[in-house]
Amino acid sequence: MEYRKDVDGLRAIAVLPVVLYHAGIPGFSGGFVGVDIFFVISGFLITGILHKELAEGRFSLARFYERRARRILPALFVVVATCLAAGLLLLLPDMLVGLARSALATMMFASNIWFWFSTSGYFAPSADLEPLLHTWSLAVEEQFYVVLPLLLWWLYGKPRRAVLSALVGLCILSFLLSVWATGPYPQESFYFAPTRAWELGLGMLLALGVFPACRNARLVEAIALSGIAAIFIAVVLYGPATPFPGVAAALPCFGALALLWSGEQRQTAVARILSSPVPVTIGLVSYSLYLWHWPIIVYFRLTLGTLDLPYTQASLAIGLSFACAFASWRLVERPFRRRPPVGFSPQRIFASALGGAAVLSVVSVLVDLREGFPERLPNDVRLAYAGSRDVDARRSRCDGKLPKNGLCRIEGEASPLSDRRNDVLLWGDSHAGALMSGLDFLMDGRKRGGAVAFKGACPPILGVQRVDQKHSRDCVAFNEAIMTMLEQSSDFPVVVLSARWPLAANGKRYPGETGRPAVLDRVDFEEASHGTAENYEIFKSEFLRTVREIRDTGRHVVIVDGIPEIGWSVPHALGLHRLIDADLPPPPTRQAVDARSAKANSVLAIADEDPGVQRVSAVPLLCNPVCAVEKNGIPLYSDDDHLSVYGAMTIVPRMFKDLMPSETNRRFRPG
Repeated sequence: MEYRKDVDGLRAIAVLPVVLYHAGIPGFSGGFVGVDIFFVISGFLITGILHKELAEGRFSLARFYERRARRILPALFVVVATCLAAGLLLLLPDMLVGLARSALATMMFASNIWFWFSTSGYFAPSADLEPLLHTWSLAVEEQFYVVLPLLLWWLYGKPRRAVLSALVGLCILSFLLSVWATGPYPQESFYFAPTRAWELGLGMLLALGVFPACRNARLVEAIALSGIAAIFIAVVLYGPATPFPGVAAALPCFGALALLWSGEQRQTAVARILSSPVPVTIGLVSYSLYLWHWPIIVYFRLTLGTLDLPYTQASLAIGLSFACAFASWRLVERPFRRRPPVGFSPQRIFASALGGAAVLSVVSVLVDLREGFPERLPNDVRLAYAGSRDVDARRSRCDGKLPKNGLCRIEGEASPLSDRRNDVLLWGDSHAGALMSGLDFLMDGRKRGGAVAFKGACPPILGVQRVDQKHSRDCVAFNEAIMTMLEQSSDFPVVVLSARWPLAANGKRYPGETGRPAVLDRVDFEEASHGTAENYEIFKSEFLRTVREIRDTGRHVVIVDGIPEIGWSVPHALGLHRLIDADLPPPPTRQAVDARSAKANSVLAIADEDPGVQRVSAVPLLCNPVCAVEKNGIPLYSDDDHLSVYGAMTIVPRMFKDLMPSETNRRFRPG
């Protein structure tokens, strides 16, 4: 294809919003759409080359993948190797293992699948601290280009009208799949190639001549202006809460399409701006800039102990990203793109590609097998790091377990069957699960016993679903099964309710925390259209109804106030602070915790007016006035808001000391 400077300028328009968005610069909340612009550009350029070669009878699959290897692999190998080397020095073992696994997936161009798998679980690590997270888009492209050359080769020579109709149909199907999946399956829609293929397909259709030419200069200029406006609107107005890709991705993608199409018709005013030296220069290094900026930002975040970089540090990270990008383009990208006699032969390119991928894969597997080399850590760092694994061993098998399958016990699994008692039921979400070890410890030797019923992201509120969760109705069924058990048996005279109440009542996550808002809705509604606006009213009415229904069975209810949310992973922050002297984020204060919990606590206080209901709280035990996150150098939390086993064994006995005597307290008797 004939070189177009405005395309390199459009690359600059794509990469700059991505970099500025990731650095947290205000005004670029929708900068992530730059990736979608890249997809359209890539589909246009690659299809144009393939179409020309097919028309001239020069098509070669080997030559196609040689070009891809020259373009993609050298800089990628350098960045992955640098990330692994930095990880050995700067990352805790579990973080290093995660990096190694993502590096291996990157070598296989399957990192989109890996990050979908590894970051979508309830207890999954934050994607915002994954140094190779951005490689998901490279994986999507390469998966597309496994199919595209073969598809075009197979279709070439067939009737043009039928071929173009088929390709347009495939793009429409991909778009409709994206629109459908973005609501119920947002992670899959974001990461998977089938829901992104239409974006590359737009560029493909343009290169194949689907969109007609136009001689009307004013119309072409207007379309070019509309295209750049569409991109800027998406960059400025979109944000993390925008359902994406789906329909929202159409605005930046068609904006990019408009700019590519109009640039083919004539030299528009927009094309002249994009063809000026600064945009073109940034566009030339855009691939290296994209590769380098994200790991640099991640390591800055780790060192500074915050996801939100201060402006000075964000600017420094951006500047360093540009420096690395220019060096990478000049010293890595350009030499490998040159062909003989001054450059590398195809044989050397393929040998280098296989060798580089093999070395990085072996290193990644070795890191994984050695569990991140924990022996490299000083003892005080190991003590902090161990907190991330300090979770009850029963958590995974007890999460979501129904009464018909036998609830997990909380007086100690080793207790003889004849000694087991059903005095207490602990019911709630994952915060209830985090209390299990503490209740085990408390009940040890007191001849008290019970069971636990918990399910992650499912507060114990009847008739309410979390519509931000894929399987929200599973929560409804789980809670109904627990309530049915209580109605049909006389066991468990005491029911302890524990959950992340502030998140349920507010809907909004703790400042700095990643993840979608928690949206409550009553089960008789198919879908919430109100966002989090009605969370409080739904929480208030349905939680109080749940407490009343439990009380109507003659049981006593104990409500555990929300455990203070910290906003950052305590074991990781403590470990990195001790390992590399990373800044330790300030823990919240009692005042901040009370403000965050105000709405939820107002509802819990209403429930507490019933003499058969009591409240207990860890807040006064932990926050005086600053919340404690460690004791004797050991983390009290396993992440940012769940108590560790050590934390539960430290706090729970003190919370329940007046409610769990060795002999049954009269206040616990049903009534």
